[in-house]
Amino acid sequence: MNVLLVKTASLTGFPELVRELGGQPEDLMKQVGLGLSLFDDPEQMMSSETLSELFDLSAKALNCPCLGLLLSQRQGLSILGPVGLIMRQSPTFYDAIMALQKYIHLRSEAGTFSLEVDQGIAIIKYSASINGVDHSCQVTDLSLGIGCHLMRLYIGEGWNPRAVYFQHTPAPDLSPYNRIFKAPVSFQQTFSGLVFDARILHATIGSFEPEIQQFLGQYLDDQERTRKPDFIHQVSLIIQGLLPKGQCSLQAVAHLLGLKERSLQRRLKLEATTFQRVLDQVRQNIAQQYLQTTATDLTVLAQLLGYADLSIFSKAFKKWFGIAPSQYK
Repeated sequence: MNVLLVKTASLTGFPELVRELGGQPEDLMKQVGLGLSLFDDPEQMMSSETLSELFDLSAKALNCPCLGLLLSQRQGLSILGPVGLIMRQSPTFYDAIMALQKYIHLRSEAGTFSLEVDQGIAIIKYSASINGVDHSCQVTDLSLGIGCHLMRLYIGEGWNPRAVYFQHTPAPDLSPYNRIFKAPVSFQQTFSGLVFDARILHATIGSFEPEIQQFLGQYLDDQERTRKPDFIHQVSLIIQGLLPKGQCSLQAVAHLLGLKERSLQRRLKLEATTFQRVLDQVRQNIAQQYLQTTATDLTVLAQLLGYADLSIFSKAFKKWFGIAPSQYK
């Protein structure tokens, strides 16, 4: 079974919010095996389960049941990366939702969005894919809060949904929900989602530029084609993000996958490989790509691959390919 991954951009605003609530983000993150260095790269991948665990733990420790909802107000379109950009380059709001539905898994596998329309009423439903406390309460609140924020970005700040539904139980204090959604909010429902007038789907987006939309679509489709639904590929993605930071270790990769080190080693053994083999393969692929397509200095390349100096990289490269990197280049 694969790990559900999410970009660390989902943590945007978390340290500031925690400090405002009187907590220490480094202490909370340490309890789930994470470090503050994650905030240096919003494109790093991590386990959705660990993200949910962090939010649940923080909400309880800070006595803030609405943590995910409050965090949503500190996150905008930028956390969606190129998916957010193609939404902004869609001709109508309906097309923007379709783009989100199609590509969101490239940014987050924590849940999915879907659109339903019936008799003039539209519903954007959010379904959490992770097993969290009370229907993944914090992740769901975060996702619907961001969704409402983005809809106002497209439609206008004066827009409000007709109703908001949550599967989870209500928080003791509902004032944050009322303040943020400005609409009737119901809990313990059969689905979580935003309800609104379907006519809004036909609203045009002023930033639509066909050429840019086509370029972004091709880029995201290429990402989709190279994405492999297997555990080794997921480990490789984590390694690729950690290497330039000089922080790539079995322990660091295991923490980001939400696994114990022995569990990671055992799962790789079931795939007939080891952590070192996957690490070497990622390094080989990156080295070949850079040497074939760029004029990157070899010392810089060695650093990108997480080697302490050029001589160690050169020795490893010669072992892989039989020649020195300078000859290959």
